[in-house]
Amino acid sequence: ESHLRDTSSLPSAKQPKLTTIYLTFFSGILAFHRYRQSQAEKDLRLGMDAICKFEFWLKFSPSNFENKLFLLNAEQTSLLDIEEAKKHYEASIKSARDNGRVHEQGLANELMGKTFSTVANKSAYAIECLKKARICYLQWGAMKKAASIREKYGLDMNDTNSHRNPLKHARDS
Repeated sequence: ESHLRDTSSLPSAKQPKLTTIYLTFFSGILAFHRYRQSQAEKDLRLGMDAICKFEFWLKFSPSNFENKLFLLNAEQTSLLDIEEAKKHYEASIKSARDNGRVHEQGLANELMGKTFSTVANKSAYAIECLKKARICYLQWGAMKKAASIREKYGLDMNDTNSHRNPLKHARDS
């Protein structure tokens, strides 16, 4: 029993398990999507609970949690203020790119594209986001995911803008 108590006091014991991180993250994302459809308060609370957990975890490892927190905030903010949500999506994309998380960069672009596809006069921007998501998924090796994005949204990958590399850091421009 004292061994367990000693182990739990170590800094690594404060870090959540990988499965807990991703379960909390995706549960939060899904909760905000369900809330958009149902307006059920329990879904909003689940999403907000995920944000609270990531705010706490961020203190221990910003490089692991920052982009996920930005993305959860983007999903929550998109319920009320699309332009403010755009700032959170872009911050999530930048953080994921800066920390080498191309799959999470793809996810942030995909969710931003989905969000902006429902906004009048933003369809061209949404398509660019979805193209960037597809490129990220290809870079990560998720060929089926990249193909499903292209098929689901009918993306024309032959236009001149489709070859820009979303992984390129702003400082390299």
